[in-house]
Parts: sequence; C-alpha cells; structure tokens
Amino acid sequence: MFKWFADVFDVTLLATIGLIFFATLVGAYVRARRRDQCLKAFIGYNVTVECADGKIIWGKMDLASTGLELRYANSVRDENHVESSYIMYADEFAGIQAIYRYIDELDEERREQRHKDLAQSLHPNAIRRTARNLRNFISLASESLSEVIGLIIGGLRKPAGRYITDTGEAHLKSLGSTVIGQVGGGYDPLLERYIGQKMVFEIVEDDEVHEHVGVFSQYSPDFFEILDVAFPQRKSVTVEHNGAIASDYVDAIFQHGKLSVTNRSDQMLLLQSLSTGEEEESINVLIGGGERVELKPDGDFQEARLNFRVIREVDMIVPRTRCLVRHRAEYYRAEVLPSIIFDLGIKLRGASKADIQERRLRRVLQKNPYAVLAMANLGALLMQQQEYEEAQQLLDRAWTMRNSLPDNGRRTRQLLLELNRRRAKTGQTAPAQPAMTPMQSQEFTAILTETRYEPSNDLPPH
Repeated sequence: MFKWFADVFDVTLLATIGLIFFATLVGAYVRARRRDQCLKAFIGYNVTVECADGKIIWGKMDLASTGLELRYANSVRDENHVESSYIMYADEFAGIQAIYRYIDELDEERREQRHKDLAQSLHPNAIRRTARNLRNFISLASESLSEVIGLIIGGLRKPAGRYITDTGEAHLKSLGSTVIGQVGGGYDPLLERYIGQKMVFEIVEDDEVHEHVGVFSQYSPDFFEILDVAFPQRKSVTVEHNGAIASDYVDAIFQHGKLSVTNRSDQMLLLQSLSTGEEEESINVLIGGGERVELKPDGDFQEARLNFRVIREVDMIVPRTRCLVRHRAEYYRAEVLPSIIFDLGIKLRGASKADIQERRLRRVLQKNPYAVLAMANLGALLMQQQEYEEAQQLLDRAWTMRNSLPDNGRRTRQLLLELNRRRAKTGQTAPAQPAMTPMQSQEFTAILTETRYEPSNDLPPH
C-alpha cells in the first residue's frame, strides 16, 4: 500500500529526521527549564550582587536558564536614560564575587518564605528526597546512560542502516548526552554528606582567602549556597579635619589630632584602617556595641576615610571557583568563632600596599620599641603573609602591654587565637599563650560572648 511512498521518499532519511526532531525538542525543553539549583533559592528576594571587580548591583532577583535580572525598587536615572533593572547573562556569572541576602532587610512575608524554603531544603519530605536521589543517580550514571543510548541507536541501524544514517546517529548521541547532563549534572558524593551541616568555607576576596562559617544548604555545578553566615561587611565613612560624621553604624569626630569613634550598633565592630590619599594606616581595633575609642592617627590630614567591618547576618551564594568547603565547624570552641568572623585572611600574592605598610610599621618600632599598636598591626600583617614565628613574638609582646591598646587587647587576643588555629593546621606547635588573671579571663569571656554570633531564630534545626 505504501510501496509508492517508499519509492518516492527515503524512509531512512525520514526516520532520522523524525527522531532528531523529537530529541531536539526534548533537549530544548530541558535546557529552557533548567535553572541553577542554588540561584533558584533567591528568586523573588531582594539581593545584592557583588562582582569581582567591585561593582555592586541590588534588586529583586528573577532567574532564567540563560541569566538573571535584578529589578530595582525604584527607577534609576542615568545621564542619557532611565533604567529599572539590570540583566546579567549566564556567561557573566564567572565575574560574580558573591550574592548576598541580608536577613535584617527581609519583611515578614519574606522571612516566612525563607523559613519554609529552609525547612524544605534541610528537612526534605519523601517526595523531595526521592527526586534528589533520582537526580543524583542520573548524574552518577550519566556516562553509562549515554552508552545505553548509543547501543539503542546502534540497534536501530543494524538492518543495513534501514532507519538511521551515520550523521543522524552522531547527532542523536550528542543530544542524548546533553539531555542527561542537563537533568542530573553536578552530583558530588563527598559534598552530599555535608548538606545541612555547619561548615567552614574558604572564600577568595580581593586576592586574600578568608574563612566563613555557615550552614551548607545546596550546591550546583557552578555555585554553593550558604545560609546563616555572620559576615563582616565592609563599610567606610569620610572624616574631615575638625569635623564629625554620623552613620548607621559609627559616629566619628576628629579634633585636636584625636579621632574618636563610637559604635552605634549592638554588635562588635572592627576598625580596620584609615586611608588618606594613597596611604593607608592600619588600626585593627575592636569596639563593642555602644562603646567608644580614641585613636591618634599619624600625620596631619584634611580628609580621611575610616574603613571598618560590621557583622551582618546573611545567606550567600558563592561561585565554586572562589569557594571551598574546608572543615566541619562543630568542633570549634565558642570563643574561637569570633576570630573566624574577623579573620585576617591569607594573602595569595604580594601587594605593594602591604610592603609599604610593613616598612612604615618597622620604622615606627625602630624609633619607639614600645609603640604597642604598631607592634600588634605588624604582627597581624606578618600573619597574613604566613610569617608565623615573628608574628607570634610581636602579638605576644603586644598582649603583655594590652592596657596601652585602644581596645585593651581584644583584637590582639583574637589574632592570637587565629594564629593558634593556623599553626595547628600546618602541624606547628605554638608557644604557650600568655596567662590571664581570673579577672582578665572573666572579662575576655564576656567580650567573646558579646561578639558570638547567634543564628537567626527562624532557621530550622538541623
């Protein structure tokens, strides 16, 4: 009946075209529907995207398979146009430093949604567990399944190539591998066991490696999702000579050669440095909530930028190219955690600014061997450069003269704790720490308790 049809049309060609058309449709649908598992968690939330080049974008996030859009709360007028959103394509994801969701900025509705999402992620029901296990199985078996597709296609070609041509076979195998990879890609049996656990992450920030503690929520081929992180956010204010400045976090007054700084928040705050033009003077002083310190900057200036860090409770999405899951955090003692929040980091390569600071601090100590703040700051700088022996000597000596430090040695004690952690990782034996009197020990424990980060109340137990 269909003899005339076979005489006119090549059945093999039509079968090949039909199968390729069907496989292409399936592959296109899967690719169009596939969105990064970590990025999906932030859909509909107001987030801040920090790029590796320092650019900051914020807005409500919408996600597609080919990129994301950040919708501004209010339109922004540029010189030549008005814009209401920012589009970032998937090819640009490699330039992301991190995506932050600040918990204290969420309204009640979003807090409830976050709580629900966290509960589903950290305590999945039977359906979600089955779906995740199936996806992991497909990812684990993707190579074998690709071979199975090849065998099936090869079987269809056996009767003298009746159904599928050589070109069609290669194309179908390629489509089958693509579809399987899209459905189940990214499974890592090592990382899978840490989902829902509190972990220590190493993150590259400005050519330095810093540690952060958070709950490991999810991973994808490109990103890690980390929840409930006590993140030391960078902030700065500009102070003028004989002037005062007030911000959400600090009040600063510079008069008669003295800089007075008051911490307006209820969290511990780290004063990092004072920048005047090309020069940057290290401060490295901790201020408790509501407390005030007085500093005596070197030199004279008309205007300076005070750089500091404040603790913000955030959820983060970090590219895997900039982040490693390094340790379990359960074994850390409570007094060690604050030193992780304000850790110094490890420099990945030398920097001219660091060399200039080191030379300046050494000159200060040559002129005045009892310049205790310069002593502590030089120890911190050497710690970043992993010169632990000299850093230990300087920090130990600064601790013995802690009463001359603006924060009475709080930061120095944190640095000593961090130094001990680092030396323990490398197998080095650190000298015995300077002993504290019972009163000093009690005071320092109170400081650590004040600095200790408490997870958000709406985080489900894990």
